[in-house]
Amino acid sequence: MVPGLPEKYAVVRKIASGGMSEVYLCRMRGVEGFEKKVAVKVVHPRLTENARFRDMFIREARIAASLSHQNLVQVFDFGKRENSYYLAMEFVDGWTMAQAVAQMRVRSMPISLPLWRYWVEGMLDGIAYLHSKNVIHRDISPSNVLLSRRGAVKITDFGIARGLRLGEERPEGWEGKFSYMSPEQARGEEASASSDLFSAGVIAAEFFLPGRLFDGEGRDEILARLRDHDAEGLPADRFPSGISGILRRSLSKERGDRYPDAGSFAMEIVRAVPETVSRADLVAFWDLLFSGTGQAEDDTVVLDALPAAGDPAMIREKRETYGFMGSRGVRIGVTSALVAASVGGVMLWMGTGPAEREKSPVVAEETSRAGSVGLPSGESTPEPGPVATPSRLSETQLPPKPRPGDQANSQRDALFPGHEGQVWIETDPAGVSVGYEDGTSLGSTPFRLDAATLAGGKVYFRKEGYITRSVSADALGQLPSFRIALERRTGTVEVVQAIPWAKVYEGDRYLGVTPISSLELPVGEHRLRFVNEPLGVDRVEAVIVAPGANPKLIVPLVGNR
Repeated sequence: MVPGLPEKYAVVRKIASGGMSEVYLCRMRGVEGFEKKVAVKVVHPRLTENARFRDMFIREARIAASLSHQNLVQVFDFGKRENSYYLAMEFVDGWTMAQAVAQMRVRSMPISLPLWRYWVEGMLDGIAYLHSKNVIHRDISPSNVLLSRRGAVKITDFGIARGLRLGEERPEGWEGKFSYMSPEQARGEEASASSDLFSAGVIAAEFFLPGRLFDGEGRDEILARLRDHDAEGLPADRFPSGISGILRRSLSKERGDRYPDAGSFAMEIVRAVPETVSRADLVAFWDLLFSGTGQAEDDTVVLDALPAAGDPAMIREKRETYGFMGSRGVRIGVTSALVAASVGGVMLWMGTGPAEREKSPVVAEETSRAGSVGLPSGESTPEPGPVATPSRLSETQLPPKPRPGDQANSQRDALFPGHEGQVWIETDPAGVSVGYEDGTSLGSTPFRLDAATLAGGKVYFRKEGYITRSVSADALGQLPSFRIALERRTGTVEVVQAIPWAKVYEGDRYLGVTPISSLELPVGEHRLRFVNEPLGVDRVEAVIVAPGANPKLIVPLVGNR
């Protein structure tokens, strides 16, 4: 059992770890077989010894528990066990906005305006609700906005860092947060509702940029750029013309020049971008963004201080995963809930709050469907009253299921109006063979593919020594360009042994001291360097690694070879 967690929380795995807390995916159990999947944040015991932090955390937990909105992560339970406080929250099966944007940059995938509107509008709806309750978040950032595969947009991280000021030491993980502060916060002034809107404006703008809007070598450089910021100097040529003015106003240096409230900000976006995406479009986008992994896998992480796998408090469950980034692959799974565990979202009571804009009712989002990765069954439903937005999705909004070709065209038109299905394909590495599911060769990367002619099928990416990947042709047809990184096939050398012993290197990479067991290497030829300084031996041995298991490699450094 994780220290600080009651027995009713059965740990599945750790989701995130940071300087202030750790977050676990758990199953909350009750009587008569009751179960609910939740994310539980456990505060590091050393922080509970700080009276100021402890009082602040308790106060903010109470505030978070009082909030209920479809665009906020709900809090279900709060308590203390042993010397740790814990907070049980809604588990959102999806990604953070930071992960989505990073993967879009890796794959050179632009965002369509309808999808941009949908995500930003959902974020602003959550901010509007907070402000209507006289609460300021003070830490609106991409890592604190969660996106589910089925359409939920939820703000998280509500509040264990309230009261931290620029002059105080901040926990590990705060470096990236400075880029989303407002100019007034950078000057050391108190945050206001307008500060949250500035942060939202930064996030909205960065969807169209190759990196952060406010970046630097360190905290001081980032804060200086924020203090010296001038909205007129924004790279307007990178933003679609219809929303450039909206972003410029939201990023005004002075609070009085920004939108008066989140509702006004959102309504300007709705006027500029009248189209939104359907759930089918959104699912297709996620499939394309995080395509190419394969099947669900058994995923149980045994942590320090956790029970053995046979203990009833440890659960084994299947999870679906999507996508790899980089040559070896950084896995981004659908279980990225509350990943900003290093610091809580910073909330502050306000004296007055702006009124929310008029909204139309919403139909509760469907929360389960066979064969689809969706929101957990405990996904919150909207509270009664005018709290939704005109763009929220419901089953009644979805058109009848079209023929495969029609579906590809409709999705393409919804995400990228005017796009004709011609997509520029790039891969890492280059020279990947691209073929259709029937075996027809389509070309070698990089090249331009007419995906519209392949509607309803799959496109395969193959290269010797790499794992084959496939992508829906309908999904490819939605984009003007697409980039995918293939993962190297690997093999495992049972044991690498030098006699008597040696340090082992591959190029500049240190692999360890022999004997090395279960050494995993990419398939192909490798030149391993064996170094034994006392013997004066520095030898290079070639080894060919095949897929799967490989026999022992024994290298004698003395005597006959």
